[in-house]
Amino acid sequence: MLNISQVEQYHQKGYLLASGLIPDTTSKKAEETLWSILNMLPDQPESWKTIPAYAKVEPHRNLIDITTAVPDLMACCTPEFLRATAQLLNTPSIETHRPNGINTINVFPTAEWSCGKPHIDGIELGGKKHRRTFPGPLRMVVLSFLSDTESKGGGTMVWPESHKQIRALAESNLQKYEYLLDLHNEVHSLDLGQPIELMPKRGDVLFFQHLFAHAGTANIRQTPRLAFRYLCTCRACEKWKHSLDWNLWTP
Repeated sequence: MLNISQVEQYHQKGYLLASGLIPDTTSKKAEETLWSILNMLPDQPESWKTIPAYAKVEPHRNLIDITTAVPDLMACCTPEFLRATAQLLNTPSIETHRPNGINTINVFPTAEWSCGKPHIDGIELGGKKHRRTFPGPLRMVVLSFLSDTESKGGGTMVWPESHKQIRALAESNLQKYEYLLDLHNEVHSLDLGQPIELMPKRGDVLFFQHLFAHAGTANIRQTPRLAFRYLCTCRACEKWKHSLDWNLWTP
């Protein structure tokens, strides 16, 4: 179980980076398996240039995205992880709502460091405004890491307590901000303060709340940053469609 200070941080700051929810042997095996899925070798940078045909790529961040359901990665969804998720949401039933897929999000080294603008998850970038702000398509976003991260090594940038300001903005005009996309477009108008660069280790899990501002960063270090989020095909998760076959897991 998470301790009281961890739960308080999640609710007050809007996020929690937790260790100890995935055994070291499990995360290590998952990392090895992910390298195999990528068809790359961790100690041979030349092999990182050959991208599998089944992968998706975001060139601006040198991000390689692969969807899988291999058991070695699914093993990271431990009972401890599910209990912690249920604890943060105060919803015991989450412990039985297991995801059944993995969307890996791997940031490979690039020449220049950059950080995206603060954004919120759950929006529809295609222009279709069907994802409403409240209650929203998600209550929590979860990102698990399979490599150690250094500064400017592809870690996540977060704006502590930003969920409070963004929620207040949304509630100030429920009609104007009925849809997440409209709210997202106004996030830049808020003074969110200084961001914090998170540098997770292999086996760490990042939880953050609905309407929490965060951003991805580029990786100028010598090793890729390996991470993943969970997918699910159940009906309850259909509110956050990821692809033709998968939904993003929404605990």
